[in-house]
Amino acid sequence: MGECMELSNIFCKSETLPLTVKQCSAFMRNTYSMTSATTEPDPANRLFAVLQLDDLVKLVKRPEQIKNCISNDFDFYGSGWQSWGFGGETTRGQMQKDYIPLIPQWKQYITFPGTAPHSLSQKKLLKGQFVIYFRWGTTYIVLASTGNVTSDYFSVTPSNAESFAESTRNKVLPPVQFYVDRHERTIHCTAYTDGKTWHVGEKIAELSVFVAYDFFALKDGISALFSSTIQRRFEPYEFINCVVDNPSQKMRFCGWESWYNHYADINEELISKDLDMLPKTQNLLTMCYLERDKPVVFQVDDGWEKALGDWEVNEQRFPSGMAQLASSIEDKGFVPGLWVAPFIVDWRSKTAREHRDWILRDKKGKPVQAGFHPLWGASSGKEQPGLPYSYFCLDLSNDEVLEHINRLMDTIINVWGFRYIKIDFLFAGMLNGVFKNGGCAYQWYDRALKVLTKAKASRDGKPVAYLGCGLPLESSFNTLPLSRIGPDTKESWDVNYLRRLHYPARTSAFANMQSTLGHAFWDASVYLNDPDVVFMRYDNITLTDTEKELITLVNYLFSSQIMLSDDPVSFNPATEGYFTNHMYNLLKIFRGTEWAVQNKTADTYYIYNKNLHYVGFINLSDKDVQLYDGQIHVDTELEAVSPKDSFEPLLLHGRKIKNGYIMEKHSISIWELQNANAKETD
Repeated sequence: MGECMELSNIFCKSETLPLTVKQCSAFMRNTYSMTSATTEPDPANRLFAVLQLDDLVKLVKRPEQIKNCISNDFDFYGSGWQSWGFGGETTRGQMQKDYIPLIPQWKQYITFPGTAPHSLSQKKLLKGQFVIYFRWGTTYIVLASTGNVTSDYFSVTPSNAESFAESTRNKVLPPVQFYVDRHERTIHCTAYTDGKTWHVGEKIAELSVFVAYDFFALKDGISALFSSTIQRRFEPYEFINCVVDNPSQKMRFCGWESWYNHYADINEELISKDLDMLPKTQNLLTMCYLERDKPVVFQVDDGWEKALGDWEVNEQRFPSGMAQLASSIEDKGFVPGLWVAPFIVDWRSKTAREHRDWILRDKKGKPVQAGFHPLWGASSGKEQPGLPYSYFCLDLSNDEVLEHINRLMDTIINVWGFRYIKIDFLFAGMLNGVFKNGGCAYQWYDRALKVLTKAKASRDGKPVAYLGCGLPLESSFNTLPLSRIGPDTKESWDVNYLRRLHYPARTSAFANMQSTLGHAFWDASVYLNDPDVVFMRYDNITLTDTEKELITLVNYLFSSQIMLSDDPVSFNPATEGYFTNHMYNLLKIFRGTEWAVQNKTADTYYIYNKNLHYVGFINLSDKDVQLYDGQIHVDTELEAVSPKDSFEPLLLHGRKIKNGYIMEKHSISIWELQNANAKETD
């Protein structure tokens, strides 16, 4: 799997994995362990391996491809360290763009935590975490950190700090960041181990590599790497599965949430009206799921609580209380859902005022800033120990904090009765600091996640599901299998000033679509992908019908959850109803089909379904794009179309020209195979 550099105190063991996947080369695995103990905690991320890309190319089994891979530059896929970061390809010859820090606290959302090795921080390198790949046409070389894909992980459950530190040794591993030098074709591998003191024989990381020759092989290869834990992780979510009548299809979840119409400005009267009207209108959830008696989530988002960190009901907004609200939701036939962000606090909150020792500190004793939000922090003065509008993270090594989190989840599930819990801003639990009980962030984060999600059912036997959001991707897939896999979407296409600042975690339909497509090959194996909401409405929105159509189809074809956030009270049958019916008819056509996606450029994509009955093109760019006849088949190396076959537009946003099409910006187009002998759909 590539030559391991002789790095201090590190032993590398290589093996071939007994996994057989069609269209994939042999799977290889390297395990990196300590040969000697350390007496001092790691001061920075630990560099544990340097790999040569051309050594990995030797795994390619097709001779004609080896020369191509060695001689030519590559498209690089890298995922951000937490779910709001960019996940997608950087085109050959290009480098990732650095964020211009207009708001310094936002760097926490996109920067791998801890201190990067000095030798790497001074170079212009491609970066990716957890899973990366190199692509030449349809040849993929995939490199993944797989050390936490093990059944041993689930046996580590102690709650106190002393026993936890001992039991996690050689079981929970740190997240990995890859630094790729495009010109030297090297891969430096580092682990977030700041604060870690090592023992002889402790495993640092495990890396797996395989070669795939098309998207479906890429997806199958990732699935094979995670197969040992898939059933255990996904099975508890069957109770909200919308496609239980067809076990051959992947799980899918659906629901309504309050955020993208009301944001934090919610109250009991407003939510009650939404709850009453949602099943009475011909919205997408009613047509697709409620009328078919499928489970549908009704989730109340931010705005119900007294303050960030004070997870008690705001009685002025919800005078009847949260238990009554959850009961009302269930009485209407929905699964009651609630948003919470248990790892972060406003310095002004009662929790923070009464428990200053719960807040994580840095080496200088200052509170660790987790992020920026005008509603969650003072601008200055005694109530703001950090930069303006900062909020802060809790010290997860503190047993009192853990008990606080345990009580909170018990209240939400067993006292109030919510059964779908959206747990947000989880990245804050992985920030580096001086922990009360020593050690490093990834271990304490893992312990806290196990406490957060330990209830698989309420005390009265009703099953419970969790949605992770803003979560560290490599450190969360075992405990939070249903997860957001991109930044927040928005009722407008993009935020131009943030785009010019190259901020990948911006709230944006465009940025959300990029990461939804970029993480498509993870879906139903690494995570059950939640792409965020779709829009049908015409009020309080600037998205065009073409953009709404694009968002809905991408979410449906490439992820596992469909959420709606439109206002049921203002539903207009003539406009929203008409568009909803149009989308419903499109979704029916593609029900049960399995799709591939391949980048043409960083923001344009080819798509096709598994039996090649449909091919399509997605244009996220701000310009119209020319597409030649047959170009999709040539660039994706699909089977040539028979002279008896033809592809006719099923959904077209573009104009026909000689020998091709001009495809509209912000659109999706799909062509259908026209042939009397065409295969049945998936």
